[in-house]
Amino acid sequence: MDFKPVKQLKASNEISNQLKDAIFQGKYIAGDKLPSERELVESFQVSRTVVREAIRGLEASGLVEIKQGAMGGAFVKSITFERLINVCQELFLMDQMSFSEVCNARQMIEPMVAGLAAKNCTPEMAEKLLEACANETQILSYEETVKLRQNVHYLLADMSNNRFLAAIVKSLLKVISNTAQEFEPDHDEMHPAGLHDPIVKAVIANDEELAKAEMHKHLLDFTFRLDQVETNFRNK
Repeated sequence: MDFKPVKQLKASNEISNQLKDAIFQGKYIAGDKLPSERELVESFQVSRTVVREAIRGLEASGLVEIKQGAMGGAFVKSITFERLINVCQELFLMDQMSFSEVCNARQMIEPMVAGLAAKNCTPEMAEKLLEACANETQILSYEETVKLRQNVHYLLADMSNNRFLAAIVKSLLKVISNTAQEFEPDHDEMHPAGLHDPIVKAVIANDEELAKAEMHKHLLDFTFRLDQVETNFRNK
């Protein structure tokens, strides 16, 4: 991998970004060792201190693990659900991933989750869903308001009684919420209150097919809204 020399100003950040690019592009995969400090110093034409700061940044992001000893160094870590959230956020901010790609994955998974939730819905669960819908109109801090407007999806994920599907759904939701908080788009442009009402109605009625259809319709609408939000963000 040929790296580009960087300016000393904020050099560690630029080095981190180039190394992230190399990892995200698959030039270094899980288990691979990054070039040694000496090699990176030569490639980037900076001091050892700057290289170490860049590597510490990658470690803090969860992309690499630092191992000590003669055979030590910085090794690329495998992606887990928790790390997926941070990695996807990095990819979005580096313009290497779009909201649409996340939403396309949701369109394949969440209708199935909604159908399972409809199958499993009890009066107690129905009450929680209705309460979550009612709370969507509240405006609190940005982070808390996002949580309120995502809560129906979290409840449906748990109601699916499939922990693996629930983990995927929650990870995708966090990718969107964590990334959006970086630039805080208007709530009503991104996700007006009340969009979940048809889904919840179908789930409470234990209508599996209608729940799937309403979730799919909702995610198509939400994807369109996110595309607009992302376009505005990219054009700034």
